[in-house]
Amino acid sequence: MNRFGFLIHPLGMRDVVRHLPNVAGKRPPLVEKVLEWTPSYHASHIHGIRSTLDGREVEGDFFTVPLFPHQILNLDRQFVLNRVLDACRLAEERGAQIIGLGGYTSVVGSAGRTVADTIQAAVTSGNSYTVATAIEGATAAARALEIDMTRASVAVVGATGSIGSVCSRILARQGVGRLNLVARSTSRLQALAETIRRETPRAAVALDTDIEAGIHDADVIVTCTTSGGGILRPEALKSGCVICDVAVPHDVCREVAQLRPDVLVLEGGVVEAPGEARFNFDFGFPEGICLACMAETMTLALEGRFEDFSIGRGLEMEKVEEIQRLATRHGFRLAGFRAFDEPITTDRIEEVRALARDHRKGLRVVSS
Repeated sequence: MNRFGFLIHPLGMRDVVRHLPNVAGKRPPLVEKVLEWTPSYHASHIHGIRSTLDGREVEGDFFTVPLFPHQILNLDRQFVLNRVLDACRLAEERGAQIIGLGGYTSVVGSAGRTVADTIQAAVTSGNSYTVATAIEGATAAARALEIDMTRASVAVVGATGSIGSVCSRILARQGVGRLNLVARSTSRLQALAETIRRETPRAAVALDTDIEAGIHDADVIVTCTTSGGGILRPEALKSGCVICDVAVPHDVCREVAQLRPDVLVLEGGVVEAPGEARFNFDFGFPEGICLACMAETMTLALEGRFEDFSIGRGLEMEKVEEIQRLATRHGFRLAGFRAFDEPITTDRIEEVRALARDHRKGLRVVSS
């Protein structure tokens, strides 16, 4: 049976407390220091993933790199790389033939290339399937809110990143009404816009380095930055818009759920695994539900494709299309809509539709 490994890490104190309740109330600097001292470790065994194509199964394991996102980004690079490599070696010892670099571990060592060059197992970040499911989810949510993507204003926040740039190119190719690229670097935005205009000459593309200005009239927003979370604020959002949040941690602050009932937020890349998947690890989803980056690793294991797939600074549109086809073939599918750790119901979608209609009529929208 083919085997895979997948690297995870805590996104914040909530994740640490979920698994170590006695940490609740401890000062964050102390917790951070303890995490620095803690070696990478085996977190859980994964089984029950069975292809709907031919019934083949794969097994795998989660391995924790116990560092917060800001530690991965700001601590000594070699120290962080060694932690990631330690987790990969643990995965290899348990027979992993391909290893997924989850969360911020995918940016370590030239976006995974150093890791791939160092270990024997194949490596992927899972970002290709993340892109595919983000666009699929955003499009489905827009359809549910009766938004015509061919006439819609669509913003991509974090557009020049590896996920954002491919999302932008695919959305342009699909023919959205207007595409607004939002990122910090003007030069990188201009380079991306030139690529899009070359690939899709009829695309209407605008650029913005200011997030609020870039999203204020957007009907659909795909956000995928590495900012550390909470950068999309309630006051900046258009009534009735859809936000697909692919970022880890999430770019949309939790206040949006309370203060803006007239917008629909969904977590990008949430997937139902085929078979009777058991992850034996609480990362905030019901059993059998996982992130698309995890599903990409599982799909490649089912295919026996033990090759470096989604690594490096850029992604290939061809690989996005290929992994979506392979994942669908084996039975992976979007797990409906979810936001803030809860499923989005049809009543919730109708509520957003109704509030958006009231807004267009000039009626005041209030939070409950």
